[in-house]
Amino acid sequence: MLRARSLLLLLSGAFLYQPLWAQKAASTVDAFVQPAQVKSHIEFLAADELRGRATGTPENAIAARYLAEQYQAMGLLTPPGLDDYLQPVALLKRVPPTSATLTLGREAFQLNQDLIFTSARAGQYAGPVLFVGYGMPEDLAGKDVKGKILVAQAGTADPKQPFYHITAQKKEAASQAGARALIEVYTPQAIPWAGLLSYFGHTAFTPVPENAAQPLPAAWLLDDDGSLLDRLRAATDLTGSLTLAGAYEGEVTVPNVVGWIKGSDPALRDQYLVLSAHFDHIGVQAASDGGDSIYNGARDNALGVTAMLSTAAYFAKHPPKRSVVFLACNAEEVGLLGSAWYAAHPLFPLKQTVFDLNSDGAGYNDTSKVTIIGFNRTSVTDLLTQSAAAYGLEAIDDPVPAQNLYDRSDNVSFAAQGVPSVNYAPGTTAFDEALMKYYHQAADEPASLDYDYVVKFTKAFVLTAEQIANQTKKPSWTKGDKYEAAGKALYGK
Repeated sequence: MLRARSLLLLLSGAFLYQPLWAQKAASTVDAFVQPAQVKSHIEFLAADELRGRATGTPENAIAARYLAEQYQAMGLLTPPGLDDYLQPVALLKRVPPTSATLTLGREAFQLNQDLIFTSARAGQYAGPVLFVGYGMPEDLAGKDVKGKILVAQAGTADPKQPFYHITAQKKEAASQAGARALIEVYTPQAIPWAGLLSYFGHTAFTPVPENAAQPLPAAWLLDDDGSLLDRLRAATDLTGSLTLAGAYEGEVTVPNVVGWIKGSDPALRDQYLVLSAHFDHIGVQAASDGGDSIYNGARDNALGVTAMLSTAAYFAKHPPKRSVVFLACNAEEVGLLGSAWYAAHPLFPLKQTVFDLNSDGAGYNDTSKVTIIGFNRTSVTDLLTQSAAAYGLEAIDDPVPAQNLYDRSDNVSFAAQGVPSVNYAPGTTAFDEALMKYYHQAADEPASLDYDYVVKFTKAFVLTAEQIANQTKKPSWTKGDKYEAAGKALYGK
């Protein structure tokens, strides 16, 4: 009986091996995080009125203003170099054409049915047609391509090399050589035409190139069976024309939202813990069944932003030893661009940034767990485990390492610079039907959430941040991690 009682005490004592201050922190966090406030943040950010918070939209700007006003109400400091909490992020916005017709000799091709554009600007382009092999720089060497419409085979001679990664190199070479347009002939193999159209046939954002120039019209041309490529390769004295309408490329600025709290310990306040979460989502999409077209993004990622906001509110009342930076990232859904911008233009020195605790996820299918992407990649694994256990949750590792989730969220922008980081996600044990029902779907609405679980998740996140911000020892990479070398280069050891 005594042995059984001892075992019960062991299992119920989530913080048995932690110092008293950590046990007290768990109780303080538990009392501080209020379910009504958690629900309020999510219901605003994922409301229909915000229309999915797509990057570059007015609703995305409204979400940013909401976060900035929350920061101000909490008393967060504005970062050095900013007049307010909004860090401008410069992006290149590409709007695809609304119509396009390409003629090559007597053959005509139409937008979407035959053509997908990777860059375009409205106008009419005409000239001689020249076949240039794969269109690589070496294929253009010694050829007069100025003023000509270049036709090339998609990809390279190496079939293992993704063809879409090579297109940018081809476009740059063609543009520098004075070509009028570049058309790559594509025969579907691993990626079907519909898949390309879904990914590239809509507005896109990229970092602003260093030497931004007028875009060269460039497209993939569908060739189902390879016969079109054979005809174009053999043709001589062809002329062509390209008519584009509605296409646009130009620079836009969107905000990250950044605030901070100065650490209370003079010995640690010059070290920074970053808490990050992206607040953009994918906006309004066509509804194939005529139903809901607003992709609210409650799980992805109003939930993560709410965990970050709750931590900011907690630290505003309970200042930690280290300084803490609250980074609401924009443009995650279009390529992790907001966090990449911050990492390239940090408002606090990266060399003094000791950790990034990011929160992002596709949703959850197990409300007894939190999933840590990068669970064993840094020295804070025990803290992650203990903080989750304080609220009856189990911290687990990435369930699908083959999907490389670590490098697909904002934490990687810090990791690539050498800053130890993890992604703190809701309980995910597999990418199954229960998860995919909501991931990037119109069904991901606030009313679909289990708020008892969301509150526990939020408390566990707050407590994890509390422990990292207050522990004396700096977090570090696990020996042998692929980002360890970057960490050594950043911190000089």
